[in-house]
Amino acid sequence: MGNVLFKIAGLMQTVDTEEIAGNNGIGSWTLPYGLIEQWSGDLNNGVVKIGAKTATFHGLSSQECGLLTITRCYDYKDRMSILEIFEKAASTVSSFYYSTVIVKSLSTKQPVFCMGKSCALGSHNGSIAGVFIFPTVS
Repeated sequence: MGNVLFKIAGLMQTVDTEEIAGNNGIGSWTLPYGLIEQWSGDLNNGVVKIGAKTATFHGLSSQECGLLTITRCYDYKDRMSILEIFEKAASTVSSFYYSTVIVKSLSTKQPVFCMGKSCALGSHNGSIAGVFIFPTVS
């Protein structure tokens, strides 16, 4: 019948806001329905800065990485489309979004949503920034 688009999940008990300075300058909000964490990237050198929780969800040991590294844990059917989205955002000022799942094992998948915007392209100071959203699933 296809993929499940919606799932009702158990809610976390508290709302917690992390200090931005304590998370590599990245804002992070734990809410009853999931986690939202900011990210940013430099289009000149391809380095993306993500928060500690985003790195953990993506199975990464570093908070600085490349876009290809971020997408390696995504469902293989979505990877090329997501890389194309980032490629288009790097070539023209644009807003974008995608959703996929992080594959942790054959039976464990974590939904992830990403929204972002690129700006100031073509002048050696292009940047890209946005948020990752990780819904609570149980």
